[in-house]
Amino acid sequence: MEPNPPLAVNRYRDHRCGDLRSSDVGATVRLAGWIAAKRDHGGLLFVDLRDSGGMAPAGMVQLVAHPGEEAFALLESLRVESVVTVTGTVIARTAETVNPKLATGEVEVGVTSAEVLSSAEVLPFPVERDTEVGEENRLRYRYLDLRRGPLAERIAKRARLANLVRSHMSGRGFLEVQTPILTASSPEGARDFLVPSSLYPGEFYALPQAPQQFKQLLMVGGIDRYFQIAPCFRDEASRADRSPGEFYQIDLEMAFATQEDVFVEVEYLMEAIVVGLSDKTTSTPFPRLTFAEAVDRYGTDKPDLRFGLELAELSGQLGGRTELPMFADAPGAGHVIRALRVPGGWDRTRKWFDGYGEDAKKAGVTGSWLQLDPAGTKGPLARRLDEAEVASVVEAAAAEAADAVLVAVGPRSKVSALLGDYRVRVGRELGLADPARLEFVWVVDFPMFEQDDATGSWDFAHNPFSMPQGGLEALRDLDPGDVLAYQYDLVCNGIELSSGAVRNHRPDIMEAAFAIAGYGPERIRKSFPALWNAFHYGPPPHAGIAPGFDRIIMVLEEQANIREVIAFPLNQSARDLLMGAPSPVSETQLRDVHLKVVPPAT
Repeated sequence: MEPNPPLAVNRYRDHRCGDLRSSDVGATVRLAGWIAAKRDHGGLLFVDLRDSGGMAPAGMVQLVAHPGEEAFALLESLRVESVVTVTGTVIARTAETVNPKLATGEVEVGVTSAEVLSSAEVLPFPVERDTEVGEENRLRYRYLDLRRGPLAERIAKRARLANLVRSHMSGRGFLEVQTPILTASSPEGARDFLVPSSLYPGEFYALPQAPQQFKQLLMVGGIDRYFQIAPCFRDEASRADRSPGEFYQIDLEMAFATQEDVFVEVEYLMEAIVVGLSDKTTSTPFPRLTFAEAVDRYGTDKPDLRFGLELAELSGQLGGRTELPMFADAPGAGHVIRALRVPGGWDRTRKWFDGYGEDAKKAGVTGSWLQLDPAGTKGPLARRLDEAEVASVVEAAAAEAADAVLVAVGPRSKVSALLGDYRVRVGRELGLADPARLEFVWVVDFPMFEQDDATGSWDFAHNPFSMPQGGLEALRDLDPGDVLAYQYDLVCNGIELSSGAVRNHRPDIMEAAFAIAGYGPERIRKSFPALWNAFHYGPPPHAGIAPGFDRIIMVLEEQANIREVIAFPLNQSARDLLMGAPSPVSETQLRDVHLKVVPPAT
């Protein structure tokens, strides 16, 4: 824990509650804080006084007041969470009353005078640290939730992360630059938040989805290495690892840089963060997986490498080689047969396996299973496959006695996604992932384009500003589905921390790439005018990435939901329960920006 800085002495306090120790016995002190608890013991009133403790967790000290004194009556009359300032003498506790759970547990303060600074009404929920409180109440009364301790500690860690990032990046030669919050709308994937202009009727600013274009323009302007802890705004749905509305990222860009240069800098940064802000372990250099390898082995491009359970391929063993239609028909339909080992799965309930079958149907694939019961193999496949076929499934999945094997048949992407989800679920249920370990991995070589199954048209699979591997020749000579991009993700413990790319800085290559996605030259100029024009005046090759600031804290703090590391988050429905946003505005406000609300069609 970092030491508290010197306290500015004023009429409210000359010491923090948590700073008092046995060396202060006999001193007269003035303290201020919240009444955390009160106890009446045989006429003596004991009060736990809590303050914020600066950057450290909240400090607490016990006060004692005697009957007949003015301070006794005042403290006795107040509800918990009222705010007081008190003056008193530091007293040593007797050996049998020492509280080893408190840093101040060897002393208490005998109160001689007290003053009420503000009183509290009955609380909507207790603020004791370990009390269970529903999330809706926690968000509606976020200021009370902050007093409970754990959230405030995570917010303090956010501050330490920001300081560490700024110090580290500056030391590595990066220049911090703030980019605009009001900018132009552009098609970058998510829906923009639009800001109407009062000066220009019918025209709008947009809040930046990311500083993407600005940081590339900085490269064109000669800024060699840029970074900022950047706010980003996207009108998109909430997920456990994604905050709706707004989030922060450690945005960086480097001129005259390759993919390898970015990896080196980010690995230095992540190692500094892990060492400086956690007791977890990691190692560098981070391993690398191609996008195809990640999906093939783990069913996802966000693999958790803290445990194995890789997906197994059964297409060669069973495809077209068995009487069971789900397997026999797979090759002709272009389907694959894949499997996942479930350690100790022989004693899982039929309900669990039926749930897997239902999930397979929802995913658009066929699912079945084997259980390697010590008393004999069971499950639907045990009745439909012969002994040799069962043995091939068991061997391919590397299953052992008392395991189970989940099997799925269907399009490769859907099968892999289903089994990848179950791999994570099984790993979590069995506690296979070491919580003390941070397993980073680079996922590289993403497809440049993806095809719409219904229309057959091509669109960008990820960032449209990425450089295709092979440059202009690849765009001209290869099928769009075979073009790979210099795009990369940094994943940690199954969570995507950031995406990045080597940027496409050449107008001719950009024009060819956008043409495949259906953008004509005029649309490019209209959608990205600043970037398009700048790239005609000597842009350097450049590359960058943007690790998620909130997600890093989420991983370090082992929080399953990103709202637990944000001071004032929106709820999962993208509403601010504390401030009541979004909310209607007055007709006058609408007239000022030349807008009229049109009710949605019923």
